[in-house]
Amino acid sequence: MDTHWDRIPPPRLAPVVEPRSLYLTMRDGTRIAIDVYEPSGPRAPAIVRQTRYLRSLSLRVQALRTAFDLYARTRRAFLGAGYAWVDVDVRGTGASTGSWPCPWSRDEVLDGAEVVDWIVRQPWSNGLVGSLGISYDGTAAEMLATAEHRAVRAVAPMFSLYDVYTDVAFPGGIQLTWFTERWSRYNAALDRNAYHEAMAGSLHLIGRAGVASPARRGLERLFAPLAREGWDGVLAPILAAGVRGVRPVDNDRALLQQAIREHAANVDIHAGALAIAHRDQRGLSPVMPEETIDYFSPHHYREQAIASGTAMYSMSGWRDGAYQRSAITRFNEVRTPGSRLLLGPWVHSGRLRIVPFGVAQPTGFDFDAELVAFFDEHLWERPRPDVAVPVRWYTMVEERWKSGTSWPPPARETSFHLASERRLLAEAPRDEAASDVFHESGESGTGERSRWRSLISLVPGDYPDRRARDERLVYWETPPLERALEVTGEPSVVLHMSWDDASDGHVFAYLEDVAPDGRVAYVTEGELRALYRDTPRTFMQANARPLRAGAIEEIAFSLLPVSWLFERGHRIRLALAGADRDHFAVLAPRTFRVHRTRAHPSRLVVPAIG
Repeated sequence: MDTHWDRIPPPRLAPVVEPRSLYLTMRDGTRIAIDVYEPSGPRAPAIVRQTRYLRSLSLRVQALRTAFDLYARTRRAFLGAGYAWVDVDVRGTGASTGSWPCPWSRDEVLDGAEVVDWIVRQPWSNGLVGSLGISYDGTAAEMLATAEHRAVRAVAPMFSLYDVYTDVAFPGGIQLTWFTERWSRYNAALDRNAYHEAMAGSLHLIGRAGVASPARRGLERLFAPLAREGWDGVLAPILAAGVRGVRPVDNDRALLQQAIREHAANVDIHAGALAIAHRDQRGLSPVMPEETIDYFSPHHYREQAIASGTAMYSMSGWRDGAYQRSAITRFNEVRTPGSRLLLGPWVHSGRLRIVPFGVAQPTGFDFDAELVAFFDEHLWERPRPDVAVPVRWYTMVEERWKSGTSWPPPARETSFHLASERRLLAEAPRDEAASDVFHESGESGTGERSRWRSLISLVPGDYPDRRARDERLVYWETPPLERALEVTGEPSVVLHMSWDDASDGHVFAYLEDVAPDGRVAYVTEGELRALYRDTPRTFMQANARPLRAGAIEEIAFSLLPVSWLFERGHRIRLALAGADRDHFAVLAPRTFRVHRTRAHPSRLVVPAIG
């Protein structure tokens, strides 16, 4: 069950209160809009949330006050625990002035440090500060640690990236075009102060996912209108009747309009992503033409994060885009004292949990209790009430929480070799000449209910029964398992492939669970642009090597981390595609061949436990 640890009590929620809004003037004259919720008791630590998605809304219908506020309960939990809370519009967004040259610019990071300077000067401050957030806000919290401010003792990057290139912009070196286009469109609406348009787009995605639901009977009438193209334009005016947009500071609408005019200079991230392919290519932001994508990537500032000594609580879910890998890598690379890692059965934001072979459901996990306990430990010096193990993860199908001191847990590498008749076998192949051919038309895709779509809105990453989709792919599967097999860690594939008359190719690998009744559940996936097949894999221009038509190449890569129990009688399936048109950039149609011989033993490798 998706429950919380028994020894952490639920938080006491403070009443809903109005914040005090004000501007803080930065070193270059930029004015940063903040909302301040002061503590009800004596001097206290503060929690800072820096966001690109509006610190608070101006409403026409007060009943909507918490409807679009992802942090409403979390804020009340911290205020109830005696903390102060500060919401911040980062520069160039919301009611703040200036422009946004890229996500998490160094100016934005320095602004965060100046906000902390202001906090510790307040009479209600005890001089200690923490920061948290989901997605963009989580990365802002992590980047605040890289400013090495002595007052910042703990941060919680939740459902957020660590390496911008591999975790969201170019997983496996393939551009995630659906995300960059949608995210840029969403941001552009916010920058015009058209919150109603931004939310209409997100609700449209939810509607499309609803129609694609395997349990859509009875729901189709509700979701079908939302799923229609052009529905954004119908829904936006309805939302505008209840929401004005960003909340101005002290009702100063003249200054808000000035800020919105300045936001017109904000960068278009999608256009920038289309201009590059390699990690070290410049030109992503015309405002900073000499910088690469690593300029605003947390992993690039690893040494500063370590030097800060700031405790980090990395939280993510198995279907949270590629951000579970982000959380794991962050935890392993920035192992500051007190850092923790939490990996659950969730999609992006943690509001939905995955039900194996079923439809995603609301989560029952109390994130707020967990967060308050973490910050209490570092900002109030209160010991945690639970066992002090730094790593916790959830094994799906088994439906059980587990814990340890490190990640990944000990496991044995178990190989399943590609064989004839679509079989996956433990025995290595003996054939001297054997292969499977697949023509990729560019039409393969993973649908509306994916891990990638959850990054933009509350879309369930539950991947309905994949039987029909797999019939359009090439796949191999084991015989029914004689005993259950737990896979926890990063599965991988080692494929020997050739392409007919192509200098490049995309490979998508899907690990799946086939039930005795034929239902196919998505477990995890990985992808690689063949141009980057060489190791060490840097995704730099010098690392890119074109294919030679017909030449057999080893294509080896990891799949995204997971913890999944394959039950007795189920089959393990590996499916391959050359495209995911629903999310990633697509190449022209091409044919690839997967070789499975003694000299070229293509295989799936899983970290098996038990």
